[in-house]
Amino acid sequence: MKTDKSIKNIVCASIYRKVMNPEEWIYSSVHIGNKSIEFNLEENELPIFQVNSLNVKTLITTRRIIEKKNDEVILSIRFEEIGDLVYGNFKGKIDEPQLSIFNIIDINGKKYDFQMETGKASIGLINVVNTILQLKSVVPKKSFDPILR
Repeated sequence: MKTDKSIKNIVCASIYRKVMNPEEWIYSSVHIGNKSIEFNLEENELPIFQVNSLNVKTLITTRRIIEKKNDEVILSIRFEEIGDLVYGNFKGKIDEPQLSIFNIIDINGKKYDFQMETGKASIGLINVVNTILQLKSVVPKKSFDPILR
């Protein structure tokens, strides 16, 4: 089993190989440090990617996806609990990034809606989630369009 540090290193290397113009992202960013000021993380858990809108903050770590609104955690799911992913319309308008929602359905059928930035930044988020799932040997269904489901 890979350590949190090796997961973060592999995922960050993958992000930088595949994304375009991260400096142009508006709401999304790769988390540079190994600590989070806004989220309480477990011991050795590392932050990787974040999406920060005006009221909602989403953090993807080496172990889970967490979202908080007004300083209160409203959603959290561990990667091992993911049963299905629906990225929806992640493309949006390439030159006009906006916020959208991607859905996760856990192994018990509970649905979670997390924010994501559309356009070029969405490739960063999708790459992070897919790479972590692959490293953890979790194989959920993946749908990019709800019509395909």
